[in-house]
Amino acid sequence: MKLRLGSLRQRLLACLLLVWALGAAAMAAYFQSHAVTPEEVLEDASLATQARILVGGLRFSPSGRFEALRMPARWRAVYAASEGGFYTLYDPAGRVAARSANLAAPLPLMTLPAGQSVSRLRLVGPDQELAVSSRAPHGFWLMVARSNPTLVDATPADELEGLTPGLIFAAAALLGLVVAWLVSKWSLRPLKLAATEARAIGPDSPLRLSAERLPAEVQGLAKAVNRALDRVTAAYANEKRFTAEAAHALRTPLTVLDLRLQRAEAEGQIDWTAVRADLAELTRLISGLLTLARADRSQAFRDSGEVNLTRLAREAAASIAPALDRAGRSIEFAGPDGLTVQGDRGELFELVVALLDNALAHGRGHIRVELARTDSKARLRVVDQGDGVPGEARERVFERFHTLDAAGRGAGLGLAIVRQTARAHGGEALFLDGAVVEVVLGA
Repeated sequence: MKLRLGSLRQRLLACLLLVWALGAAAMAAYFQSHAVTPEEVLEDASLATQARILVGGLRFSPSGRFEALRMPARWRAVYAASEGGFYTLYDPAGRVAARSANLAAPLPLMTLPAGQSVSRLRLVGPDQELAVSSRAPHGFWLMVARSNPTLVDATPADELEGLTPGLIFAAAALLGLVVAWLVSKWSLRPLKLAATEARAIGPDSPLRLSAERLPAEVQGLAKAVNRALDRVTAAYANEKRFTAEAAHALRTPLTVLDLRLQRAEAEGQIDWTAVRADLAELTRLISGLLTLARADRSQAFRDSGEVNLTRLAREAAASIAPALDRAGRSIEFAGPDGLTVQGDRGELFELVVALLDNALAHGRGHIRVELARTDSKARLRVVDQGDGVPGEARERVFERFHTLDAAGRGAGLGLAIVRQTARAHGGEALFLDGAVVEVVLGA
């Protein structure tokens, strides 16, 4: 079974646990090498027993002055041999009162804390003899020692064994560093691959970062970057489409104006009425393109606030009132006075103007604006007395630069502006049966 640690935190934890285990193993080896061996336990018990027997053999005068040490006959040869046993007796003042004949120098004095009669086994003197200290009558101290067999029989192998704990610790530390380096390399490898993928992403590239193989803490960032790339790609595509559409839309009126000016130059007479009409058409086309470009903006760059849709619709109607009067047409409103939505006021104003302008240009008779709120949505309908749009063409009329009447007025941007703005505000625009255009906006 393959172990999969998808989180940087898990990988770091695994690394730390491994390093800790290696350190614990090194410490265990070290303490094991310094643990009390059975031989040392026996030496401790043996010297403590000897100390108690020798203390029992001490003889003092009634005034507490040391007089002699009587020991078992079998011990006399041991305490006389150069590699045997040793003792030193100290008086209460810390002066040497007696010592074994085989000692060139007295054993160092080791005092004991109150309540303790015999010390634990210790190493004393330049030759590191095994020694214990014992309390004696009248405030005397008896030091009993024997030669250390581990030093007497020491070999190069024994000396090397003393270095073993340090060697184990150094090896464990080195191994821990190597493991940490390998784990960090393993953990950062997906990020390196993601950087390689990112370098291959371009404006027209469909490639995205492979978030699934990244550590858990980085997957959210990779997915957010992919969504940002999708938005940038969509904006780039819109920009290319807008540029192509603008160039196509402007070519015809500019060509017509150029031909008109060439004819005027050849004939020596300018039809100013026609020139002004051409310029007005160009102005309306450029204005529509700019409005459409604003509707294509990302939500992050849109001014959003509470907008009174009823008041906005009346202001839009007032802006086209002169055109309504010239056409001999009228307009009325139906719906609540305080219908509000969240959105960009400027864009919503252009939406309503485009709806009314479409009804004025392609509809007939009286225009009715209906406002209502349904299911937390605001609904805006513009109804006129025209024939409406055939069912098979109801989607095409929302496309940019599409007109049902090639000879009619307009460049085919009005309804495209309406739908794009509605969608940018979380809604939709569509044609209903009859001459009815409905826009639904998020309230």
